[in-house]
Amino acid sequence: MTAVYTLKVVTDFAASHILEGHPGKCSRLHGHNWQVEAEIEATRLDEIGMAIDFADLKAALSEIVDAMDHRHLNDLPAFSGVNPTAEHVARYVYRALGEQLNGPGLVVAAVTIWETPRASVRYTES
Repeated sequence: MTAVYTLKVVTDFAASHILEGHPGKCSRLHGHNWQVEAEIEATRLDEIGMAIDFADLKAALSEIVDAMDHRHLNDLPAFSGVNPTAEHVARYVYRALGEQLNGPGLVVAAVTIWETPRASVRYTES
C-alpha cells in the first residue's frame, strides 16, 4: 500500500466580475472576497520528512492569487473568452499551480474556491 500525504493551504483575494448571460443579478458588476483552498498529494517525503515546505506551497499559490487580487476578473487574460465563474477560477488556479508544482511524487489534487462562506466549487482532474 502506498502512503499518500494530503497537504492543504488556504488563502484569499478580493476581486470583481460580471457573469455574461446570467439571468439574474450576477450579470451586473459585483465582487467577492474569494477564499482559495489548494490540496496537494504527495507519495514521497524529502530527507527531512517533508512533502513540500508549506512556505514554498504558499508562495506558489500566492503568485497565482496575487495576480487576481483587487482586479476585475473579466479583464484578465486567464478568463479571455470564458466567464470568470467560480468554476473557471478553480480550474485556472488548479492548472496554474500544477504547472509550478506537479512532479515525481507531488501533484495538485484539488482546488476549492469559495465565493461566499456558503458557496464553493471544488475542481480536480483525474
